[in-house]
Amino acid sequence: MNSLVSYDWLKEYVDLKKVKPDEFAKRVSLSGPGVEKLIPQGAGLDGIVVGHVLEVKPHPNADKLRLAITDIGKSKVTIVCGGSNLKEDQWVAVALVGAKVRWHGEGELIELTPAEIRGVKSDGMICAANETGLFDAFPHADREILDLGVAIPDMRLMAGAPLADALGLSSDIVMDIEVTSNRVDAMGMVGMAREASAILNVPFTWKPSVMKKTKGKLSSVDVKVAAKNLCPRYMAVRIDGVTVGPSPWWLKRRLMSAGLNSINNIVDITNFILLELAQPMHAFDANTLEKGINVRLAKKGEKIHALDGRTHELTDTMLVIADASKPVAVAGVIGGQASGVATNTTSIILEAATFDSVSIRRTARALNIQTDAQLRYEKGLSVQALPDALARAVELVLELAGGSIVSTVADVKAATYKAQRFSITSDEVTALIGVALPQKEMVAILRRLGFGISTAGKKINATVPWWRDHDIELPRDLVEEIARVYGYANIPPVVPVGLAPRPIQPDLVWEDRMCDASKAAGLTETYSYSFVSKELMEKAGYDPSKMLHIQNPLTSEFEVMRTTLLPSLLAAAAENRERESELRLFEVSNVYYPKGDGWKDLPDERAELGALFMGMKEPWRVAKGYVEHLLAEAGLQEISWRRLESDTFWHPGRTVQAFVGSDLIATVGEVSPKIANRFKFESAVGLVDMPMETVVAHGKSAKRYKAVSPFPPAKRDIAVVVDRRTEYDDIAREIARTNPLVTNVEWFDTYEGKNMFPGKKSVAIHLTFSSPERTLESAEVDGLMETITLALKEKLHGDIRA
Repeated sequence: MNSLVSYDWLKEYVDLKKVKPDEFAKRVSLSGPGVEKLIPQGAGLDGIVVGHVLEVKPHPNADKLRLAITDIGKSKVTIVCGGSNLKEDQWVAVALVGAKVRWHGEGELIELTPAEIRGVKSDGMICAANETGLFDAFPHADREILDLGVAIPDMRLMAGAPLADALGLSSDIVMDIEVTSNRVDAMGMVGMAREASAILNVPFTWKPSVMKKTKGKLSSVDVKVAAKNLCPRYMAVRIDGVTVGPSPWWLKRRLMSAGLNSINNIVDITNFILLELAQPMHAFDANTLEKGINVRLAKKGEKIHALDGRTHELTDTMLVIADASKPVAVAGVIGGQASGVATNTTSIILEAATFDSVSIRRTARALNIQTDAQLRYEKGLSVQALPDALARAVELVLELAGGSIVSTVADVKAATYKAQRFSITSDEVTALIGVALPQKEMVAILRRLGFGISTAGKKINATVPWWRDHDIELPRDLVEEIARVYGYANIPPVVPVGLAPRPIQPDLVWEDRMCDASKAAGLTETYSYSFVSKELMEKAGYDPSKMLHIQNPLTSEFEVMRTTLLPSLLAAAAENRERESELRLFEVSNVYYPKGDGWKDLPDERAELGALFMGMKEPWRVAKGYVEHLLAEAGLQEISWRRLESDTFWHPGRTVQAFVGSDLIATVGEVSPKIANRFKFESAVGLVDMPMETVVAHGKSAKRYKAVSPFPPAKRDIAVVVDRRTEYDDIAREIARTNPLVTNVEWFDTYEGKNMFPGKKSVAIHLTFSSPERTLESAEVDGLMETITLALKEKLHGDIRA
């Protein structure tokens, strides 16, 4: 699971003054959660500054436009603006010339250029929040501009200051961090700070909140837990006199950095606790509940209208939070609409609880609901997390929404908490990680991670901190903790004695070589399913009845096992042709043929290379060049090419096959127009079909160096008239066979026009002659040319064209 972590926010809990974000990412990724990406905040606000509207005048040529005389720091400018809430002495966001904005919050970003609007020059643009990408933080009505004085009333504004600076975004970097599912504690800012403190060996500065003590007589929240096996602990407290309204900017900013939108101050506080402490919370409108709270299993047929706007029918295996008459929330998954906090809410009950992870997972899957709370609950949370979370939530509610605590804290536990304890010796640690660390360093690492440690000789006794309840399960887990914080990169790699690397199968080596050569040639590798639909195979002209069928396919899209990669490549091209004007795709994968007694035997698996070319002139020629490149890389020699005359899939006049002896090594050409039309291709499509087994059988991995002759070569041209069905490949082969001094044969023209006999063609060829021992004399080259002429006449009935 990935978390978005604000570096500025993280620094509130751990001392990172001397650690830069890129260094943090590098070091933490080697020992803990992996930092996948660093995302600078405020980058989309470049060129947008804070402006102070000094005067508003009517536009001389438009009723709905006005002229705003605006202070932008270094100067005062006139900006044409149509904002319905524009007024004097207003602080606004001004996009200067060169800034990029989204016009009316729609479409692509556009770069502002000097403009004249209805005859008046406008030096910039006063922006609405949706034009700067801040609509989720500052929602507004149509045609309203962003009023910074209203949006961030607690912030000092200065004309000309970059908007990103004013919002506190320019100094922040959000890190996209992958957290493994067993480390739910690190899905909260405090847990991530603990990790950073241990790995970087810097002070952990977070202090837990303390529940505020109240005076006077308090009521109680009536909490009953009927399903204690599914709810190990449930805590609740009531606060009256709250005022529900917008959250302050600092809170909105924290939620926004994690990808959450602001709703109202109460809901935002519960989301903030989830992000800060990794403990989900919920707030009920207390006045909507009848006679307390009961954590129980739903009754068969009960329904709840949830916060996702849908009504869900519950089963008697689902845990719910209920009042005296009805469910008000699906425990750990989603709250109910009727009991949710609204603008008219004045009394709330804050809930902090832990639930059985398996029950939560099954309920969420059955209802097809996924929430941030459910994702954490189903990974397992500690019962000891609740007091800190509830105290922090109460602290923020009293600070941001006012009110007072009117109840004692209800705390229903299924059992007394008992921390786990494990022991291991320093010798065992050394043996398992292969590095002789001092016991003192082992103990220091575990203490930094929060373990309670005592030692007795070489024995290390560790008490597991509550936030690692569902993670540390065996003594050897302590070894892993020591090893990762010490740094896997610092552990020298040593191959165990007597262990030799397994040889790699030749066919896999050749597949890797073909993939590397294809990528180097500019092709993009695709991955598609071995199971395909009958419709796709029929569309490509293949008979699915001759293929292996799946007895219980997941869908009709995975009904048969393909015998060729080409239909999958055509489908990929059809899907992507509007995104890319030119496609060069390839895939190396297995195809499957029935074998033996009907469907009883295992299929005959054969590796195949398929490639597709589209969007260029004569793609089949590009495909043939690609195949020739692959065959050269594979060291294949004595290759003969033959036309494929009749086939329903391939184009009859633009398809050839390559052979080594009698073995088919590749089919390359253009797909038939009929098949192309079925896939709605408007241009020609070149394809390659290469059975890898013949590559493995004939390929040569060893390459020999052949020195370049130090003597100058002799070059001659020849034009031979042959039957039009004669392949150039046959001509070149006959010429090359005549003498070893023929070092290069290169085609440069074919003519079949005027003055040419019917059924004949003239093929023009460059010839190169060279010897590694001497410079060839002209008479010797003339003799070679006569030998070539005689060979072409005898073998191909060719005549030399004058």
